[in-house]
Amino acid sequence: MYTRRSSKPGWPYYTEKLNLEKIPIPDDVYEFIATNVTDNIRELEGALIRVTAYASLNSQPVDHELAEHILSDLVSNSQPRRITPQLILEQTALAFGFTIPELCGPSRRRPLVTARQISMYVFRELTDYSYPAIAREFGDRDHTTIIHAVEKISKLLGERRDIYDQVTDLIVRIKASA
Repeated sequence: MYTRRSSKPGWPYYTEKLNLEKIPIPDDVYEFIATNVTDNIRELEGALIRVTAYASLNSQPVDHELAEHILSDLVSNSQPRRITPQLILEQTALAFGFTIPELCGPSRRRPLVTARQISMYVFRELTDYSYPAIAREFGDRDHTTIIHAVEKISKLLGERRDIYDQVTDLIVRIKASA
């Protein structure tokens, strides 16, 4: 759940301004809104209000699925595209300065491992691929490697600003290229 963290500038202000602190909003909902509503701050604020108001009116918890449903008109207009495994790997390679064979290879160099784990996390977020399917895309790794990467990056998103920025940048790159 979202708590007041300095790693997400702006959100504490808006939750306070909109009196949303009483409504628990998961981080992935904030990330979904921020990633998909990028035109201006009013639209961003309006999207957050729409999701929380619907949840409040229908006595539902705010979650990623609800946000996708409520904001489908905003998101579908800007995303009539297909995100493929190749696109994710290409954009990860470009963003981190590695090659696709390096990302899918066995090397355990720290910067490469971080890039690979971020890519695995983004893969899980942007596609409906299962853990074993993602593992196949990364050189037939074991699916537990993908689970570990997704959990690790999910945890680090709230703890390390650089990881949050890298994930957000990669998602934006992928969506812009799709």
